[in-house]
Amino acid sequence: MFTGGESNELFDIMFSDLNKDARVTVESGLPQHDLKGLYKLHHARSLNRRRPAPFRYVWESSKMEALLRRTSEEHKELCLIFNNFSLPYFEPSQIKAWQRRYGVKLVLCFIDRLSSYFAAEARMYADNIRFDAVYSYYKKDAQSAGYDYFDCYYSKQDLPEGGDKAAAYFWGSDTGRRPMVEDIYKRLNELGISSRMGICYAQGEEPRLDGIVYDKPKDYAQIMKDIASADVLLDIIAGEGGVSLRYYEAVVYGKKLISNNPEIKNMRYYDPERMLLIKKAQDIDPGFFEKDIDIKPYDGGFSPACWVNELDARFS
Repeated sequence: MFTGGESNELFDIMFSDLNKDARVTVESGLPQHDLKGLYKLHHARSLNRRRPAPFRYVWESSKMEALLRRTSEEHKELCLIFNNFSLPYFEPSQIKAWQRRYGVKLVLCFIDRLSSYFAAEARMYADNIRFDAVYSYYKKDAQSAGYDYFDCYYSKQDLPEGGDKAAAYFWGSDTGRRPMVEDIYKRLNELGISSRMGICYAQGEEPRLDGIVYDKPKDYAQIMKDIASADVLLDIIAGEGGVSLRYYEAVVYGKKLISNNPEIKNMRYYDPERMLLIKKAQDIDPGFFEKDIDIKPYDGGFSPACWVNELDARFS
């Protein structure tokens, strides 16, 4: 059972394959509309940073207890899977009680860097709860912390009909990437290659470039439409980090990829024929856009259903 906290559109999309898997229940702890404000306040990270607020378990307790009791009565084995966002919505003492009473398996997966603000509370919990397995999406974090690594967290979607065609596409938050993104935009313009690019939450006082959209976030449905109409996806990072969703989208939807992240070379499905690794914008070769390549059909290997298969085998 995949546990929920506050609903998250992107997370729901990435793990949507689980809704088709009879072995899996995707559960959300979010209460009815009239209580959402109080629920969010009780679980606010600012309130729970140093010490978890008491009695948070009352929100999930009765619903989860009923499910666990029914599963136990049916003599079925149950595995509770938390991520670093959902785990803080539960009380550690309650999780431990379920573990003792029902013998449930406990799994935690980090879908953010361990150094991230969003992982801090879950790391605190991980020190106090005996998990049967802990996973990280980032290989270096998994290796340094002694966790397992997983990359099965993207469910293929039906691409919507695309809008106006663009050869290259980038849309994302600044987070230090703005200089590189702007250099790439200038390089593509110099080569006469069309692009659709947006930088959200732009930092700095530098003049903004005509042709790049600034400070207009898009929801994932809009991004999917842009992906459908692009030939090449741009995966840009600043500093060190795990592989972004652009890598997964390129693999899943049969697109080319330009990236400055050397981590892509260690990923499954890495293909230098359709993935160009650069250090600077001038490394972009127009021939990469022009060459026709045979892209093999995607086989579903990044689906979270594959991860469930692994957990099934691990705990059988």
